[in-house]
Amino acid sequence: MNRTDVDIFISGGGIAGLTAAAAFAHQGLSVVLADPSVPPANLDTSGSDLRSTAFLAPARELLENIGLWESVERNAEPLNTLRVIDCQGQPPSPRTDRAFQSTDLGAPSFGWNLPNWLTRKVLSETLAKSPNVDLRLGTGFAGLVTREREAIVTLTSGEQIRARLAVAADGRTSPLREAAGIASKTTRYGQKALAFIVAHQKPHENISTELYLTGGAFTTVPLPDHDGQHCSAIVWMNDGAVAVRLNNLDDDAFAAAATERSCGVLGQMTLISPKNVWPI
Repeated sequence: MNRTDVDIFISGGGIAGLTAAAAFAHQGLSVVLADPSVPPANLDTSGSDLRSTAFLAPARELLENIGLWESVERNAEPLNTLRVIDCQGQPPSPRTDRAFQSTDLGAPSFGWNLPNWLTRKVLSETLAKSPNVDLRLGTGFAGLVTREREAIVTLTSGEQIRARLAVAADGRTSPLREAAGIASKTTRYGQKALAFIVAHQKPHENISTELYLTGGAFTTVPLPDHDGQHCSAIVWMNDGAVAVRLNNLDDDAFAAAATERSCGVLGQMTLISPKNVWPI
């Protein structure tokens, strides 16, 4: 059986795991990172995470310090305004509307928004060039033996990794966390979030808008233009049964429902990605 000795083992090749790998490598430590899935090739790849992540100033500073920001910066869209709308009725209409500017805090932006699927792809490509990082994408965590000064990890390939530290960055159902005997508690709220990307008629003007109504919020997050079209990432919260019904609509009917739920703040919406459903 092959065994590799490293400083750090990371289970999970999402944004958190990849960022952690870069940070450790920046300190001169050797890292093996394993994830059973490979990064998506494009937006339509099965399993692509269609959510987005807002990187606030401290997160951007970290990425700059460890040499990652340059690789993702061109895909980052500034969040200059946070808009909150309380809605009423059916179809919904705005009741109150408030906007908060980053300049009120003396900052150029509240943060920078990046699509998760693309960030994972770009970070993986960047770290593949690092001499201190060994990416095992397509290979997962299988087993763990802990000792006082080391952890011995078995991968799905059968190879063993002996590391001074094992990091669980493999999600809410983390197999490494479970293998280490670290307990967790799950609370269900009976809601689901629909995550998808739309093109829309009106420019978003770097505004992230949250529209509240019974069942949950409808949130628009600005993205860079795509094929000459204005684009935003959407997270649409609903009671579970409603989310399932919406997810089963055809693309045109779903886009029309999303446009109505958004109170038309971005004009007519067109679905340009698959839809993901996330339990809450």
